[in-house]
Amino acid sequence: VDKGWDVLVESLDSQIPHFYQLMDGNSSAKNPHGQSYADQLKKMHLAMFAYHDFKTKDTDKAFDHLSKAYKLKMLALPPYNSAIEKQRVDTVKQIFHTGFWSMGAGSTSKTPIFIIGFVRSGSTLLERILDAHPQIVGTGEDSVMNGRLDYIRNEIVDASRSGDPRELSDTIDVLADFVTDTTIDRWKKTSKTNKGQRTPKRFVDKMLTNYMNIGFIHLLFPNALILHVAREPMDTIFSAYKHDFPPGGLDYTSDFQSLAHMYDHYRTIMDHWDNVLPGRVTHVRYNDLVRDMPTVAKSIIKATGLEWHDEILNFHKRKQAVNTLSTTQVRKGIYTDSIQAWMKYEEHLQPLVKM
Repeated sequence: VDKGWDVLVESLDSQIPHFYQLMDGNSSAKNPHGQSYADQLKKMHLAMFAYHDFKTKDTDKAFDHLSKAYKLKMLALPPYNSAIEKQRVDTVKQIFHTGFWSMGAGSTSKTPIFIIGFVRSGSTLLERILDAHPQIVGTGEDSVMNGRLDYIRNEIVDASRSGDPRELSDTIDVLADFVTDTTIDRWKKTSKTNKGQRTPKRFVDKMLTNYMNIGFIHLLFPNALILHVAREPMDTIFSAYKHDFPPGGLDYTSDFQSLAHMYDHYRTIMDHWDNVLPGRVTHVRYNDLVRDMPTVAKSIIKATGLEWHDEILNFHKRKQAVNTLSTTQVRKGIYTDSIQAWMKYEEHLQPLVKM
């Protein structure tokens, strides 16, 4: 729209001070309007960040608006508890040690493919490439493994208490079948294009935080492909920081210290899996994927055990919803703009770099 930015900026320049006055006048904890004004201000600052980031290229003004937006967002959140997150990581490392999986149990199925990694690492791109294969379906973050982990863990613990290796092995097989069957049933119920279609041979589970659950994944599916998509650390962290995620588990990406802790815990647990299950996780470098997609894609499809199809190279032309913040980028196809994108904000990100 001609002069569209000018109209928006002029409006926001007048509204932002006004909304700060409204927020200050309703700052009482019993007044729900204060948080509503803070949320509106956050959105205004994010719009101004986009304006300066994209239009004026003024990184100082852009980052000022971005940091103000997230300070407002953090006002509504309880303090991040790094100790609890560290305890979770330590517990996983203590339980899943070298030799834990020596019982040799687990399904022979290769039906599930697990994509794991840190948020904003390029996982949606990887899933769409896999989904372009005629025998693979991407299920997004509708993860049966993650969603029913408590049930899976409790069943394994109960079977372990019996002291009967056969009972434990049978339980693991039943749980693996449960995960696979439930995934297929969900696909049959939700897919609009599966009428008369043969059931795909592979289903992609893209719940990134399953990196905490690799111990259970390997226990149930020792032959399933686990793909860890890894992006350059600062590109990953800055991309996570600048995106306003819906309320939930990613709230703390809006703060330097909590974001740095989250990333550090993620790297710690990934290093652990490489140590206790060497070679089990297939690492996919995002930079390699965008710079030489055909070569990397062919290698990944080979790892699935399926044949290559040239139509995969046109993955971005397929009409399928991508319900993440990566939607627009994925539909553009392969692009390298995001590599080293953090560098233009290097000065402002120094506190995060040092963490």
